[in-house]
Amino acid sequence: MKLYEIPKGSKILLTVVEPKKGGSKQMCTFRHCDGMYSLIITPHGDAVHLGRNTEVVLVGDHYEVAPNV
Repeated sequence: MKLYEIPKGSKILLTVVEPKKGGSKQMCTFRHCDGMYSLIITPHGDAVHLGRNTEVVLVGDHYEVAPNV
């Protein structure tokens, strides 16, 4: 499924990389797609922009970026 197909407000588990802290999995909130990119908000209020055609899969009650096939 494509990112633009999931409902607004859906939870999406992302690995967020922060300078000097490394990466950590964070449950983020999908807001919407605007043009070619999405607006996803981290628990800390930071914005993440994934391409609208990013493949995602539903895992339980949240989405995750699909592994490369």
